[in-house]
Amino acid sequence: MSTLACGSDTPLVGVFMLGHRESQGDFFRPDHAYRDHVGETTFYGLLARHGAAWFRDEDFVALYREDFGRPCVPPSQLAVALLLQAHDSVSDEEAIARSAFDLRWKVALGLELDEKLCAKSTLQRFRAQLILQDAAGQIFERGVEACRKAGLMRRAKLSAAIDSTPILGRGAVRDTYNLVSDGIRHLVDEACALKDWARDETVETEGLGRHFAASFKGSFDIDWSDAREKRAVVGQLVADARVALNLASRALRGYAKDAAATQLLREAQRLLADLVSQDIDEEPEDGGGPEIRRGTAKDRIVSTTDPEMRHGHKSHSKGFEGYKAAIVVDADSGVILTTDVRAGNVHDREGTAELVAEAAERSGQELKEVLGDTAYGDLETRESIEALGAEVIAKAPPGTRKGMFDRRDFRVDRKRATAHCPGGKRSVRRNAVKGDDPGWTYVFSRTDCSPCPIRAKCTKSRTHSRHLRITEKTEKLWVLRKQQRTKRFRRRYRKRVVVEHRIGRMIQLGARQARYFGKTKTSFQIALIATVANLMLVVAASGLASSGGLVGAFLATATIFTIMRSTDRARGLKMTASRPGF
Repeated sequence: MSTLACGSDTPLVGVFMLGHRESQGDFFRPDHAYRDHVGETTFYGLLARHGAAWFRDEDFVALYREDFGRPCVPPSQLAVALLLQAHDSVSDEEAIARSAFDLRWKVALGLELDEKLCAKSTLQRFRAQLILQDAAGQIFERGVEACRKAGLMRRAKLSAAIDSTPILGRGAVRDTYNLVSDGIRHLVDEACALKDWARDETVETEGLGRHFAASFKGSFDIDWSDAREKRAVVGQLVADARVALNLASRALRGYAKDAAATQLLREAQRLLADLVSQDIDEEPEDGGGPEIRRGTAKDRIVSTTDPEMRHGHKSHSKGFEGYKAAIVVDADSGVILTTDVRAGNVHDREGTAELVAEAAERSGQELKEVLGDTAYGDLETRESIEALGAEVIAKAPPGTRKGMFDRRDFRVDRKRATAHCPGGKRSVRRNAVKGDDPGWTYVFSRTDCSPCPIRAKCTKSRTHSRHLRITEKTEKLWVLRKQQRTKRFRRRYRKRVVVEHRIGRMIQLGARQARYFGKTKTSFQIALIATVANLMLVVAASGLASSGGLVGAFLATATIFTIMRSTDRARGLKMTASRPGF
């Protein structure tokens, strides 16, 4: 059942029939008359020529009813409008305005000069239905198919490159005080909505007015540098949270646990309980009352407006609040084959094999090799990829003894069961290492290690001698680190830069900042941006076909290189917390 609105200025809720584009276009319509003016080999000209063929109305039939209702705006046009919106990075309101006044959009959409596409609500409802029906992926797949038909994916075997990049979440990030206060306010709102209670009266009765003031912390006249006074506020916060949770329990009495009407309140109840549990120690050892928990809870919620956001690190020094976008790219053509969005605290390597397998299936090619950075070079990830029949070209994780002697600085004699250190001393014994990672530990004499002039580069212990641990895993890592210093590895590893170029292009198209709340909607945004990035490669390929000759080949190759090349500025954009006004 669809709730798409038709092209009126008033949002309509109902069931509508599938609208269709006219199969025979008007020769004097802008998509014919002004295509040369806009440019045959531009993004707009490309959609004017092929948009109706790539995104057909019948592909979206599941979103509509066929038995009654009036025809709505053709979904093929709405799909093209979403791509144009992603390409130009504009809001819904601006997108509709451009369909009315921008000649490039009219050419791409096949609209008359005095026509606009639809009402803003129509575009919003179409997007919502794509997300709800999990139909957004077919737009992305059409983009990959367009790349294939343009001749960009000619090789029989696939060299896949994988990488990820942070996405700043749209939800407001709060400290513990405001986070729990927001949770209390949200829960009260949901309880009042379920029971049709007067909110102001309920808030006054329960004594929760401070959470509905302009500022929760501003309602306390205390010295915020005084630890005891701050702790008293924490105690009041916990007491208010318990009052709110009790209010929710009373509101839910008489309802079944799976009752649809209660789900929003139950979610708010769980959220508040999680917020208190993750950030507040209600029974500290000193018995002085609740206090802010020391350290950071695993999988900590950072926003009540978008509870799926998480705190993540792209590097040791740079953190962010939001999500991560992972993409797999054909390293030979630059075509993005699959995308994925996960919470910001999820490690880059998680789900790597599944993503690569999905990319290979979508490409229709035999998987040959997978290229990735150090995040994908650990032994477990390598094994999961090699199980797919592919070779892994990635740097092994660096050792934990940075600036100190490692395995390659020692000479191991397996026959004599001894090891020689960089100082020329020999180990005195060898102990077996058992378990899942068997091996040997070579122990050096304390008498030799204590006076050694290079001891500081060998061990950090002040009392013990050096122990050299060599297991099956450490040996494999040592071999990999040795291989990655060869010219052959560096030559093959350079192909990985293509995925960084594609991420740079996606960042230029707005992938750094989430436009919507929640992982599902953000996944839709990233898939749409990846589709635009792929179609821009088709634009470059169409330039090659139209130019002809060596000059045309040179110009088109340069264009493709420019599109695939990400500037350092694009990759190094500061991950500010600014929120676009969409």
